Amino acid sequence: MPPKMPSRDLAELLESDIRGLPSVLEKIVELAHLRDFATGTYTHPAITDRSRAEEIHRMLRRLHESAFRLWLQMGLEAQKADFDVYLSSLGAAPARVVEHWRESEVYRSLTPASAGRAERELFVGDIEVVLLSEQQEANRRPTPQTVVASQTAQDEEILTIREVAAWRRVAQRTLRQWAEVGLIPAHKMGRLWRFRRRDIEVWLRGAGDRR
Repeated sequence: MPPKMPSRDLAELLESDIRGLPSVLEKIVELAHLRDFATGTYTHPAITDRSRAEEIHRMLRRLHESAFRLWLQMGLEAQKADFDVYLSSLGAAPARVVEHWRESEVYRSLTPASAGRAERELFVGDIEVVLLSEQQEANRRPTPQTVVASQTAQDEEILTIREVAAWRRVAQRTLRQWAEVGLIPAHKMGRLWRFRRRDIEVWLRGAGDRR
């Protein structure tokens, strides 16, 4: 059986692990979870030496306050980047985390007890702005359905002689002659020729195969 690690070494290891977390917000979340919400006392299951309970409490409270105030000093861009790092450390889908945070407002419980009212409101406001930014970014991100819809719309795009000429670097007069004799797929709308992008692409592939 391996020798039991002294509680002092465990405390130092615990502090080192918390300081080593990749994002400020992750530190805040982790430390908030180590606090008893009934008493406000910070504890850790690895520290069983009751004689050091007050020392551990003060150490964890200090780390919580330090991370919290560091977050408040960060600009919005840095907070957004830090939140992205926090999201990447989780096993859940980022969109699900953002949705849960917005619905439950769990972030309101992350502030240390020593935080003043203004600090709490600033923290909550910062988090809500970051969450809104994350949601808007997710809404702008193309989904497979929107990509397919976009491609379909492009395939069905109707082009003029000028547009096809510029696209394929062919003289407009040549295109008009090809359309008149049926050498290129085209549709006449009144006196004007129109071309469907998908038809032109298929026609070009066929022309290449015939070479």
